[in-house]
Amino acid sequence: MHLRLLARLGLAAFLVCSLAATCARAEDDDDKGKKEEPKFPQVGNDDIFGFTTASELGDTGDINFANENDGRVGKRNGSYGALNSKYEFSYNVSSDFWVAASGYLAWNHVSNVDGLPNKNTFDFDGMSFEIAHTVITRSETNPWGITASVEPRWGRIDAVSGLPSNSYGFEGKLFIDRVVVPDTVFWAANVIWGPQWAQDPMVPGNNLISSTDTVSTALSWKVSKGLFLAVEARYFAQFGRIVPDHLQGQSLYIGPALAWKISDKVTFNVTYQPQVWGRSSATPGLALDLDNFERANFRVKLEWQLN
Repeated sequence: MHLRLLARLGLAAFLVCSLAATCARAEDDDDKGKKEEPKFPQVGNDDIFGFTTASELGDTGDINFANENDGRVGKRNGSYGALNSKYEFSYNVSSDFWVAASGYLAWNHVSNVDGLPNKNTFDFDGMSFEIAHTVITRSETNPWGITASVEPRWGRIDAVSGLPSNSYGFEGKLFIDRVVVPDTVFWAANVIWGPQWAQDPMVPGNNLISSTDTVSTALSWKVSKGLFLAVEARYFAQFGRIVPDHLQGQSLYIGPALAWKISDKVTFNVTYQPQVWGRSSATPGLALDLDNFERANFRVKLEWQLN
């Protein structure tokens, strides 16, 4: 099993986070740039929910860097692991308008998995650009925050097989959240639609059209200053067309998440989520959908405000 390698990657990312945090603490000692706190409860723009994203975007002029490592492990048989690393630079044009540009790396390991060629590669996997806008702003009379975003993406590597495959698509996203207990308990939900046009990695002359619908929800509890524990559930539906038609598979993942706000400018986020339910149209009699999805997902993410 290559789970040990994935664990080592997660440990390496954690060590990088700790080193970055040490550098950031020195900057945070200077309080002259501290902004006035709002008069009503806030969720904040930190990653405190796992994969689920909060609606708040940050302050005007903020420049951020994020390294997001999303992993997937386990198929029906054999040894399978994939890790997608996203390197994102973002800028807050205003408190309700945010833009970002990202590059991707992909690691894929496949060994003795039915229907997939053996593979062990690490490669550049394209770029994306994202624009987000807050459509409903939280206030003293309104506890809800709602933000919409769109992220066009060009990819070079097929996410399942790890084979070369040029793909073009985008994700339309809706982020919703609210404070449940001020400064203690927070809730968020995301709805994402992701259509994609791609080369068939097995038959490069053919094209594949698909879409994935994702709905997630999470509850986060502030255990102590800067430390959050969360539980998150994510539902996926894979379709063989752009519109939600020709269902190929469904899956449900549930698991814990931990967020550590190391300093005012650095946040570390980690989550691990096994698939607890799933069904594939190709193998409807089997438990879980391991044709379109994996046994477990995980994320290790570092976000750092640069200014």
